[in-house]
Amino acid sequence: MIEGNWRLVSGEQDGEEISSADIEDSTLQIVGDSHVVTVAGVVRKGTHTIDSGQNPATIDATDTEGPFAGQAFRGILKTEGDTFTVCFAAAASNRPTEFTTKNGQADILHVWKRDG
Repeated sequence: MIEGNWRLVSGEQDGEEISSADIEDSTLQIVGDSHVVTVAGVVRKGTHTIDSGQNPATIDATDTEGPFAGQAFRGILKTEGDTFTVCFAAAASNRPTEFTTKNGQADILHVWKRDG
């Protein structure tokens, strides 16, 4: 579904747009149920599970390396062609129900485009 290499094309964090400099420096690699994401120079590694039977699909991710190692995050995702959107709540928070970080709905929203 989302396995491969991705580049960030837009996003929000805590209700604010992510800067273009941070977007340009962001990558994501997904192999099976493992991922390595670099956003704003910060590298996070982890594992995830996706339930595509939900609407929207749900994702549960646990960081294994990086500043949030050991923390679990609940989110939602959608795919459209060679783009996917993921929205995560802060650790130990309720799963978001909308693709936005405005009004405290979630912590991060990323829109990724397949790279290559």
